[in-house]
Amino acid sequence: MKSSDHQQQNSVGWLLNLVGKFSPKDLEKSNLKEIGEEYMKKILLYPQLQSGNVFSYNQQKQEFSEKLFHIYPNILICQHDKIHTHLILSNCSIQKELIQYKEAKTYGLIISNNLGNTYLFFSQFIQYRNWYKLMKQYCKLNDFFGKYKLTDRMLPGIYQCYKKSNNAQFTVQIYKMEDFEQWPEIEEVVHNEIQMLRSIKHSNLLQLRRVYEDDSYLFILYEHFKGESLYNLILTNPLHEVQIASIVYQILQLLKFLDKHQFYHGNLNPLNIIINSNNQLLQIFLINLSFKQYRINDKLDWILNRQIEGFIAPEFYNGVPPNITSDLYSLGVLLYFMTFPTQLPSEKHFDKYEIDTTKIQRLLQKKLSQIPNDATSPLDKSIEKNISLSELDLLSKLLETIPKQRITISDGMKHHWFVNIKSKIKQLNVVKKKKVELPSLRTIIELRSQSELDLKVQSQLSNNRRQSRLAPIQVDDFDVVPDEGHPLEQVADLDFCQLLRSSTQLRKMQTLSNKSIG
Repeated sequence: MKSSDHQQQNSVGWLLNLVGKFSPKDLEKSNLKEIGEEYMKKILLYPQLQSGNVFSYNQQKQEFSEKLFHIYPNILICQHDKIHTHLILSNCSIQKELIQYKEAKTYGLIISNNLGNTYLFFSQFIQYRNWYKLMKQYCKLNDFFGKYKLTDRMLPGIYQCYKKSNNAQFTVQIYKMEDFEQWPEIEEVVHNEIQMLRSIKHSNLLQLRRVYEDDSYLFILYEHFKGESLYNLILTNPLHEVQIASIVYQILQLLKFLDKHQFYHGNLNPLNIIINSNNQLLQIFLINLSFKQYRINDKLDWILNRQIEGFIAPEFYNGVPPNITSDLYSLGVLLYFMTFPTQLPSEKHFDKYEIDTTKIQRLLQKKLSQIPNDATSPLDKSIEKNISLSELDLLSKLLETIPKQRITISDGMKHHWFVNIKSKIKQLNVVKKKKVELPSLRTIIELRSQSELDLKVQSQLSNNRRQSRLAPIQVDDFDVVPDEGHPLEQVADLDFCQLLRSSTQLRKMQTLSNKSIG
C-alpha cells in the first residue's frame, strides 16, 4: 500500500475519533448479530458482491478502527477477530453521513434498525460511492414523495408512478404504518416478502427495485408493469381451458420454486394474481406473499385479516399454519372459480363463500354417464360442455381435505391434463406451419377439450370413428411437460393483452364464443 493511502486511512481514524459526532449511547447500540459457522457456510454459497476494509466502531476499544466487511445479497457481514456478525439489510434504513474538520473529511453510511446502528466510513470517496450504490438496493430509503410522483391507481394499494429526475416509470405498493401497529404479524409478513424478493428472482414474481419508508407509509417500488387482477378477468370474460391450464401451470412452477427455497405463498387467491398486460404471452405475477416462520402455540387468528377465508385450507382450523401444501388447496379453489366462473362471488361475499365440491362430483358422474341435466342453466351448460374430465380430476385432487392425500406439486405438474393441453397446442402448431392464420380466441374455444379420459369414455359409449383420428397421449408421455420453462407459450397468439384493455372486446368475444358453443 502506498504511503499516501496509509496517511489517508490514518487521517480517517483520527478524524472519526477526534470529532466525536455520535453519542456513546448510540455507538454502543450495535445491530450486528453473531452467526454460527453453519449459517455462514450457507451464506458463502451466494455470490459476494463487495468486500473491503471499512472504518467502524469497535466497542471493545471504544473507538473507530478498520474492520473487514463483505456484502452478499441482502446481507452485510463483518469479519473481525475470527468472529462473523451479520445484518439483514432489507430490515434497515440507510443514511449518508459526512464528517469534516477543517480540511479533513470522510464519507460514511449509517445502517439502522430497531436494534441499533452500524457505522461505516471510507478512506476513499469512490469506495464510499460504490458501497452506497450497492447497499441502497437492499436498504430502506426515505423521501419517496420527493423523488417520485404517483399517477394512476391500478389496484387497491398499488399505483403507477414516475421518477421526477428522469421520468422513468415504476409501479409502487403502499402500506399504512398504522395498519402495522394494529397487526404486527402483517408487518412481519410484508417485511418477509421484501426479504424474499431481495433474495430470489422468478418470472412470476415482481422485480423489486427499492423500498422507502416514512412515519406514515411503507413504499415498495417495483419495475413498471401493467395488468389486471385475475378476479376482474374472470368476471368480465370466462377463460377457456388452454388459458386456465397456462395459469395453473405457472402457479405450480412458482410453488415448486418457493418450496425449493423453503418458502410458500400463503395468500393465494384471484385478487393476488395479476395478468401482465405488458407481455404478449399470458404471464402472471403473484403478489402479497404471506410467508411467516411459525413457532409452537403461535396465534393464527391474524391470518383471517390478511387472507380470504374461502381460500384457506381446512387444516388451518385444526391449528395447522399455512404451508406449501395449503397453497395447493388454495390453488384448487382458484381452479374451481376459473372452471365455474358463474360461481365466483363478489369481493364482499368472498369471506363467507364456500365452494360446492358436490358440483364437481356431479359433473364427473354426468360426463361419465353422458346423462343430460335439464335443470342446468344454458350458460352453465355451455361452460360445463368445455370442461374436460382430466381438468376435473386435477381439481378434485387439489381440493382434497386431508393434507397427506392432497396431490403434490411434482405430481400436479405431471398431471395428464397438461399433457393433453400440450397435445392440443401441437395440433395448433401444425396449422401454423401450414401458414394458415392461427386460430383466434373464438376458434380455440370451439376446439373443445378432447382429453385422454374423455376419449376413453367416448370409446366405451359409442363406436364413432373420431377416436381413430385423435391418438390418445400415453402415461409414458408425462415427461414431455418440462419442469422448467413454460409449456404453453403458444397462447401468445391469442393476444391476451387485448382482452385486458377493452371490456367491449371481451363482451363481444364472449357472445361469439357462446354462439359457437350453442
